[in-house]
Amino acid sequence: MKRLSDDELIKELEDRFAFNQEALKDLQEMTKKLESMNAKLQESEALKSHFLSNIRNEINNPLTSIMGLSQQCLCSQTESERCNSIAKMIYLEAFTLDFQLQNIFVAAELEAGEADPAFANVDVSTIIDRVVETFEYQLGEKKMQIKADRKKPLSFSTDARMVRLILVNLLGNAVEFAPENGHVDVVAEICDGALKLTVRDDGKGIPKEAQGAIFDRFKQLETGTTKSHRGHGLGLSIVRSLVEMLSGEMSFDSASGEGCTVIITLPPPDVEVSDSATEGNMFIFDDAEQF
Repeated sequence: MKRLSDDELIKELEDRFAFNQEALKDLQEMTKKLESMNAKLQESEALKSHFLSNIRNEINNPLTSIMGLSQQCLCSQTESERCNSIAKMIYLEAFTLDFQLQNIFVAAELEAGEADPAFANVDVSTIIDRVVETFEYQLGEKKMQIKADRKKPLSFSTDARMVRLILVNLLGNAVEFAPENGHVDVVAEICDGALKLTVRDDGKGIPKEAQGAIFDRFKQLETGTTKSHRGHGLGLSIVRSLVEMLSGEMSFDSASGEGCTVIITLPPPDVEVSDSATEGNMFIFDDAEQF
């Protein structure tokens, strides 16, 4: 065996020390990645549990109401006015259930990467009119109104279904959180070739410190079965995802007690568009008789 000189021995020790230091660094890096992955898995598990708990209430409650109210209509021999009132409640519960399910389906499409835009020439003013009509009963119940400011027709090349769902979720939030006798404004215009949609309400607003979480899936300011507002925390995350898919921008302005304003800006598509499209039906009850 070759005997090492002092200098060679020191050099060998230094090399081994450097190797061990590098191995330790790699191990620390791997540990950090594993800790991060574990945290994400725990967050995912908590998110799934919260979603299952939340969605159970969001589906079971309307279904229970629909079945109970329907039974009253079938068994009741009271005056027609009472039956008409029950029918309105059935419509509202079914509408709510359909709204929640459609958001879940679209969220699944987005997660699976199956929600590619289908661009066409669209009359945006018609989309707005039809979306506002779907909230007619809720508006009557809260004695509030939606004021729509737009040019008729307002033609723009975009995905009709996505624009409709964006408006449905924004207006749904505005109507839900606006007070009785409140107001919601919708403004649609073409600015520098882009479609600009503004939805503004006079509700209680969102505190600045809570605004970072409102675009997270299944996150709500209120949680549990005693929350005062319906929903499962998907709406704004879906809106943001759809806006991004349409290469648009979304801005948000709100403060506690000062209402909320959301502005969506969608550029024209960078592909040639020749087809025309309707507003893209998203609800079972679009053509239902209004009560």
